[in-house]
Amino acid sequence: MRTTSTLLLYFERRYGAARLADIFRRHSFSLSLDYLRTPTNFISLPFLEKLADVLVTESGDSQFMRKAGLSMAGPEALGFAYYMVRAFGSLEICFRKTVELSYSYNRVGQFEIEQLERERMVLAYRSSVPEQGRHICELRMGQFASFPTIWGLPPADVSESQCQVNGADCCRYHLRWMDPLPVWGRYTGLVLGAISGVGASILGLGHPAFTVTSLSLAGVSLGSWIDLRREMRRKDAALNEQAEGMMGSLEELQQRYDEMFRINVALEDRVVARTRELTETNVRLEAALAKQKELDRLKSEFFDNVSHELRTPLTLILLTLDSLLQRGPEEFDAPVRQHLETMNRSASRLLRLINNLLDLTKLEAGKTKLRYEPLDIQGFLSSLLVPFEVLADKKGLELELEGTVTTPVHVDVARIESVFQNLISNALKFTSQGKVTVRLREDDTWVHVEVIDTGVGIASQDLSVIFDRFAQADSSGTRRFGGTGIGLALVKETLELHTGGIEVSSDLGKGSNFHVWLRKGTAHVRDEVLTSSADEPVVNRPSLRRSADVAAMLEPESPMSTPAVEALPAPPDAEAGPDAPRVLLVEDEPEIRAFLRGVLKPYYRLLEATNGEEGLRTAQKERPDLIVSDVMMPVMSGIQMLAALRSSPETVDTPIIMLTARQEVDAKVEGLSMGANDYLGKPFSPREMLARIEAQLRLRDAAVRAAENERLAATGLLTSGFAHEVRNPLNGLMNALQPLRESLTSGTPDPAMAVAMLDLIEECGQRIRGLAEGLLSFVRTGSKAVAVDLGASLDASVQALSWRLPPGMKVERDYQCPDPVWSDPGSLNQVWVNLLDNAVRAIGPDGIVRVSTARDGGDAVVSIIDNGVGIKPEHMERLFQPFFSTRDAGEGTGLGLALCQRIVLRQGGRIRVFSDYGKGTRVEVRLPLEADPDRILPPLLSEGRPIQPHWRT
Repeated sequence: MRTTSTLLLYFERRYGAARLADIFRRHSFSLSLDYLRTPTNFISLPFLEKLADVLVTESGDSQFMRKAGLSMAGPEALGFAYYMVRAFGSLEICFRKTVELSYSYNRVGQFEIEQLERERMVLAYRSSVPEQGRHICELRMGQFASFPTIWGLPPADVSESQCQVNGADCCRYHLRWMDPLPVWGRYTGLVLGAISGVGASILGLGHPAFTVTSLSLAGVSLGSWIDLRREMRRKDAALNEQAEGMMGSLEELQQRYDEMFRINVALEDRVVARTRELTETNVRLEAALAKQKELDRLKSEFFDNVSHELRTPLTLILLTLDSLLQRGPEEFDAPVRQHLETMNRSASRLLRLINNLLDLTKLEAGKTKLRYEPLDIQGFLSSLLVPFEVLADKKGLELELEGTVTTPVHVDVARIESVFQNLISNALKFTSQGKVTVRLREDDTWVHVEVIDTGVGIASQDLSVIFDRFAQADSSGTRRFGGTGIGLALVKETLELHTGGIEVSSDLGKGSNFHVWLRKGTAHVRDEVLTSSADEPVVNRPSLRRSADVAAMLEPESPMSTPAVEALPAPPDAEAGPDAPRVLLVEDEPEIRAFLRGVLKPYYRLLEATNGEEGLRTAQKERPDLIVSDVMMPVMSGIQMLAALRSSPETVDTPIIMLTARQEVDAKVEGLSMGANDYLGKPFSPREMLARIEAQLRLRDAAVRAAENERLAATGLLTSGFAHEVRNPLNGLMNALQPLRESLTSGTPDPAMAVAMLDLIEECGQRIRGLAEGLLSFVRTGSKAVAVDLGASLDASVQALSWRLPPGMKVERDYQCPDPVWSDPGSLNQVWVNLLDNAVRAIGPDGIVRVSTARDGGDAVVSIIDNGVGIKPEHMERLFQPFFSTRDAGEGTGLGLALCQRIVLRQGGRIRVFSDYGKGTRVEVRLPLEADPDRILPPLLSEGRPIQPHWRT
């Protein structure tokens, strides 16, 4: 422990004895601190290594072991030996004795001095027990480096050239130090001074004691001066040597600096030139990128415009054909009906080709999203082949499915369905005899599907371009087979989007083999192409849809499919009656508008507009019951018109159905998020349009009835309060009539009694008249704003509800806003009654309701606060939604707060609700204070129908 106790001494001096004791309590050491403080005790190497690891970790100092070793050559560690060595020893003796006596303090290792010269030494250490780490090496190096500090010299410079921990045969240390100068001058001076003092006393030059003492001191001083002078010369020589070394280093650094400066100048010149080149290149690239982005934008706009421009006439064609085909067989003979069905199929196929082109463009732009779901490929292909079997039988071909059930794959079913429909329809189209085989297999990673035919095959020069866009591989030379050349390109990009692939092999005249592979598992599902269920409608597949190309090849007898909703038949020249709902039709295409006019005129009173701006003016002026509008129009688009209608209080609730040729989900989401009630894609069935219009009108009528019920409930609440308040003066009036009659009809009339009764009757009548006038002003509404005293309005509402207040309930009032607001008093009173009624319902019989007013800038702030049960956090966002209620079923319509918000918004204000569940609720209503007596308030009801709030305000 004598050589390792420096660890404990250094830690205790640096971090304190209490922390050292705490470490020994927390770590289960096999030896105690008292044992370790005894210098003659021994410890094992594993224990020392564990102790070193713990102390280094607890100190947080990676150099802890080296620093602890440097404290070895001190009085605390060496005791009295420190002073003996300092007075009579030397560094060489210290190193030799440390090595010679190592057996007395180290039983597992052996030191060996391999080289010892002036101020340098090479020392080797071999341990019979392998050390697990370098902590003990660091401790040894620190201990050997500490010996020169005994004489006040700097620690020795110790380096390690090899280490047993790293696999060497021994640890080899190289030491360099500065030897202390011998201090013989002072001792020689002492001896010479004493001798001189004795001689002087013999010669009688002074008293012996005086001469010996004084000359001895003088000799010691002279010797010390000589020693000091020698030490100074030595230091001067060392400093000169260091200065020369520093000057050499400085000159070398100056040379390197000059060289680096020249290199830096050359490098800067190259950087400037390169930067100029990069800047020019970057400018060119940015210009090219901007041009490419502009081309992409123009291409996207082109396809959007093409979609609209092509789908619009197709819509008109399909709607017309559908309308004709819906008529009975007596309208047309068989040849005419056959021609109509052929035209219907051709137009439908043209629409499908346009859709394929747009799908390919979306894939190229990276806008396609996938809806992943597990799919059993074997069952999927079995169902998919059913419609193709009819065509195969018609052509005399065999159509087979080979393979067993495989592991399900995660794919977008609708898009993978389109892939295999394309491949199978191509195989049947290019095969005139033989068979088409669909082969299924799987391995550890992939599910493989091969579509093999015995058709005309593909020429070798066409195999490299078969999946390119708009490429044709019709090797017949006469182009007997139609197509746009985008089918296989769409197949390839769809599979690559699923992290799958496709390849083809073919022999001309013998057939082709299209090999598809799809990855198993879910590792290929990427977030950037994943769509949520809320983003895209689910495809309705009772089994699996028949492909467009198959439908065209099979030439079905049925016309274009239409919704199951049936419209009432009407003669072409029929017109709706005067009580029919009014519908505004906004469409820029005259043909489409004329067709829709013919569809809607028998059932609705029509208003027409040719663009969004005209439609907006007509809607604000005529207030139609419903609006049917196209999206893409000149002057103002349908989306812009929709935003303007939803921001106007007069039309905020008008149902709006948007018509569009854009079938993308983003376009539909944009329209619905702006407030559209429904979205109808072109082409559409007239019966579907009539059904959707009727559904929206029914929803509006349901909202009207619910709003009327809410208003009737509020009226019932007011009349109940009025009846309660008028009962007391009415009883007083009736009770006064009998004494008055007796006083007037008795033989001895009592004028004083009659006057008193008349006064009582007049007082009761005045009270009844005041209550009646208050009730009339309470419920009276107007279209023109008037000055309303908030305090009086709130007092009237509290008075109207006073009959419902339990005896222990308190209503505290604090009115700090004397300024009137310009508003409709009847509507405001309805707001206060609704809010106060909610507060009364929320608190118990001993609760408190606080009603206050204050001014905040240009607004008057009305606060209604209760200490009731509060509102749950999950209900806060839905409070102002129509038909939402936190009460039990049958206790409310859920329109109270919705109508309150609508009334406040109508009067230019704002309403907010703050609640701490379990502690209470505060409702804040802000109303403008600006004095505008000529301001006309928009009506709350539109032809008996309530305007629904614009919830985004």
